[in-house]
Amino acid sequence: MNLSYILVVPKPLERLHLSQLLKKIDGLTLKAEFSNAIDALNYLNYNSIDFIFLASDLPVYSGFEFLKKVKDPIEVILLTNDAKDALEAYSMNILDCIAPPLSLKRLNLSVNKIKDKKQFQFLVADEKHKFVVVKSNLKTEKILLSSIFWIEAMGDYVKIITQEKKYLVLSTMKDFLQKLPQNQFVRIHKSYIINLNKVLHHTSNSVNILGQSLPLSRNHKKYFQTTYSNI
Repeated sequence: MNLSYILVVPKPLERLHLSQLLKKIDGLTLKAEFSNAIDALNYLNYNSIDFIFLASDLPVYSGFEFLKKVKDPIEVILLTNDAKDALEAYSMNILDCIAPPLSLKRLNLSVNKIKDKKQFQFLVADEKHKFVVVKSNLKTEKILLSSIFWIEAMGDYVKIITQEKKYLVLSTMKDFLQKLPQNQFVRIHKSYIINLNKVLHHTSNSVNILGQSLPLSRNHKKYFQTTYSNI
C-alpha cells in the first residue's frame, strides 16, 4: 500500500530531519512541505493526500486551528512538545501524537497505524461492493452481486435476474450500470447488462448465460470481448 503525505512544520531543519527519516519507510510519497497553515490549506483545496505530519506550533494558525479549517477529513500525525496537546488531539480524533526527539522506530509505529486504518477502510469498502441496494415492489432489498445473472431493460424499469428471484426496479440501464463494478458487469446490448462471471460461452453476436442466448450488439462487442478476456 502506497500512501501520500505532506509535512506542515514551521522549522526548516525539523522538516529536513523528518523527511530524511520518512524516506527510510517503504510505501510513502512526500507530495509537498509547508512552513505554515495558510499555504498548506491552499494546497489541500486542490489536492488529495492520505495523511499529514502536522506540527502543533504553527505561525498564524496553530495546528489545531488549521485542522478545523480543513474541509475534508484527513488522517493526522501530530508533532508536539506539549503534553496538554495530547488531550485536545484525542478529542479531535487525531490518530497519533509524537513528541521529539523523533526516531525511525516511532515514526514507523505511527505510519503503521495509518496503514492499518486505510487497509480496514479498504476492506469495508470492498465488502460494500459485494451488494447492490434496490427498491423493488415497495421494499428496499440488498442483492448479492454474485447472484445476478443479467439485467434487462423493461421500459422505465430494469429487471434483475438472480439465482433466487427476479426484481423489477425503477431505473434506466445507464444509471443502474453505474452502481455495478465495471470489471464484473458490462453492457452487451441497449437492453442487456450481464455478469461476466456467469457467461458460459459466446459467439460473434450472442452471449450464453443459463443456457439462454442474449444478443451482443456490434456497438458493445469490442468492449465485451476485451473485458471478458481479462477476467
